[in-house]
Amino acid sequence: MFDFSAERTLKSVDESLARLGLSYVDIIQVHDMEFAPSLDVVVNETLPALQKVKESGKAKFIGITGYPLGNFRKVIERSPVKIDTVLSYCHGSLNDNSLQDELPYFHERGIGVINASPISMGLLSHRGPPAWHPATQDIKEACRQAAEYCKSKGADISRLAMHFTLNQQGVPTTLVSTASQANLDRNVRTVYEEMTSDEKETLEYICERYFKPLNNKTWEGVEVENYNKMKQGSGTGTLG
Repeated sequence: MFDFSAERTLKSVDESLARLGLSYVDIIQVHDMEFAPSLDVVVNETLPALQKVKESGKAKFIGITGYPLGNFRKVIERSPVKIDTVLSYCHGSLNDNSLQDELPYFHERGIGVINASPISMGLLSHRGPPAWHPATQDIKEACRQAAEYCKSKGADISRLAMHFTLNQQGVPTTLVSTASQANLDRNVRTVYEEMTSDEKETLEYICERYFKPLNNKTWEGVEVENYNKMKQGSGTGTLG
């Protein structure tokens, strides 16, 4: 379970450094803020604790992460400490590019932006998303149809999605993860290989045909609701 208390935050940092075998990290982040009992806890306990971590030399920068874009402004405006970075995921991709609307706010405040999951946690792939994916059915269906169209044109929707994200203006860092060496190699090649004219045409078509009608639709709140139901069902509070 999530525990955003100051005490647990400080303990967690020391545990993580011990596991990593490091004396400090460059960035320490408040992970998935939406799972805190309220953002008040993040502002009043978690962030001040991380400031102590920073002052002790165990971290150089403080960041915040989460899925709901609106939470970033809420926390930044109230934070008693300097927020150096934000990590947003699944909002800088083909099916949802709403991160672009928030970039001026972050840039004006000198906040670094990390855009994660350009494949939208598997939505933008021929294999499709995992069973646990929280997206609504209409989002999943639009992505499935787009992937099928790409396949019919001999294109890889994941490659097109990567190109789309990497060519967005104002996003200095894109974060991807994979457990497959083959996928890692493919992602690296995508960075350096230009799209063909056919791929560009296919990308333009799926943007207009399948993703524009979604109007940056999100699944905000779904994961938190499921998490709260799980806690209630197990009768469990937070674990340290």
